Parts: sequence; structure tokens; C-alpha cells
Amino acid sequence: MSGRFGDYEVEAPLASGGMGGVYLATDVTSGEKVALKVLDPLFANHREIVERLFSECAIATRASHPGLVAIRAAARSSDDIPYLVMEYLDGRTLASHLADGEIDLDTIVGLGAQIAAALAALHEARVVHCDVKPENLFVLTARAWGTLPQVKVIDFGVSRSLDEPARDDAAIAGTPAYMAPEQWKGRPCPASDVYSLGCVLYELLTGEPPFDGSLPKLMQAHLEQRPARPSWLRAGLPIDVERIVMRALAKEPAMRPTMAELACELGDIVEAMAATTTMPMALAV
Repeated sequence: MSGRFGDYEVEAPLASGGMGGVYLATDVTSGEKVALKVLDPLFANHREIVERLFSECAIATRASHPGLVAIRAAARSSDDIPYLVMEYLDGRTLASHLADGEIDLDTIVGLGAQIAAALAALHEARVVHCDVKPENLFVLTARAWGTLPQVKVIDFGVSRSLDEPARDDAAIAGTPAYMAPEQWKGRPCPASDVYSLGCVLYELLTGEPPFDGSLPKLMQAHLEQRPARPSWLRAGLPIDVERIVMRALAKEPAMRPTMAELACELGDIVEAMAATTTMPMALAV
């Protein structure tokens, strides 16, 4: 795609999906680089899909945090194509880094603390992300704590406000490998994001998510089965890190820590590690 969207000149594609694509663009007034999330023209007149796209901007306005991607505007082009104007992020998704191989423990805990802090801000704004997974966590070339990489939570496409009325259809939203038991029943809550982040941390530590298999097997496992302890799959894993992950993966939402508690617990471990070791720059960006 090339051309003009309002005050933005499209330069190059960044990513694509089933509903549209993300493009690098330049603000012709300021010269600033931005990312445009553009809906496929096939869906331009689909009211529900357009509302879902524009709701991402509303959510970003409610919850401002350095660890959440900034969405600055929602608009339609001169051809009536809906799009979002987002901050441009330089880096790669956490899924891409996972594909490179094992990530060191200090980096995993540091990333987890940042993600939890960002999601805690989202929950404070009474929003549940509903799709926390490596593909929706973007690792920047910029650094956060010393040599540790900075990470941002992206894509609010299926996020839900706790203030919106309950849905009669109990629609299920999320990615099966990372969905909490209550999410499979169409009842996401802030604790569902805690569970999903627990799944992400588990995968970062062991190289695989807690459960895999067909959709029915995944549903049964998330609803009924206890995952193998991460320490069985990663030798030398500290017990305090394992406890945090396993608590996040509790089947009952009330048994999980809040996201703010999770951020504090992971942050405490980061500080303890920093006091005793030189934290490495582990991710190639």
C-alpha cells in the first residue's frame, strides 16, 4: 500500500493480518515516523469490526503507561478506510525472540516485571487485554533497566472494558494456548490477563507453553490440568520465580495474584538480581 492517509504519507509495510495491515508512515507536517494500522477495505463498512478498531484508540486514551503502545488517533481516509495512528516501535515481537532460542533468566524476569506493570495500569483503567501472548509483546531496541530491553504491550483489538454491559453471546476472545479457564467460558476478568502472562513466562522459561495440542485438548488442559513445574524443564530455576509462575497459573481467578502484585514481586527479583550480578544484554535486537 502507498499513498496518503490524512496528514500521513505511507512508506512501507510493517506487518499484516486477516483484518488489515500496519504501515510505516511519516507525518508530513512534523516529519515524525508513526505506524498506521489500516483496516482492509473489505471490512470498511462492517460496523462491528470498525467499532472494534476504533475502540483500541479509546482504550489507549484511558490507560496511559510507558509499557503500553500509544495510539494517538482514529480516523478514516479520503477513501473512507478506517485507520489508527500509533507510535512507531523499533524492534521485534517477543515471539520472534523466542524463536531465536533460550533467553537468560535475568532478562525473562525483567521483561515480565515490565509487562505486568503495563497491564496493571490497563487494569487500573478497568480494561482487560484478553490476548496477552508473545506476538502482542514488542521488544524495543531501547533499554529499560540498564542493559535490559524495554517491552511494550500492543494490540487492544479484543480488549474489554469492565464497564461495558455483559454480552449475551458470551463470545470467547483470545488465543487458546494462553487463555485462562474463565476466558474459555466467555467470562474474562483482570485475573485472566495474569493467567495469560503466567503462560508467557512459562514459555519463556521452558521454551514451550504450559499446554499444547488440539483445540479440545487445550480447553480441557486449561480447565482441568496442572502444568508440569517449570523447574522440571529448566534446571537451576529459582524456587521464588517458579512460585510466581505457578500462582499466576492457578485455575481459580481468586487464587492468582493481582497484576500489580505480580509486577511488584517480579520487580523485587529484578532488583535482587541486579544487586548480585551484572545483568546481561541478552536479546539481539
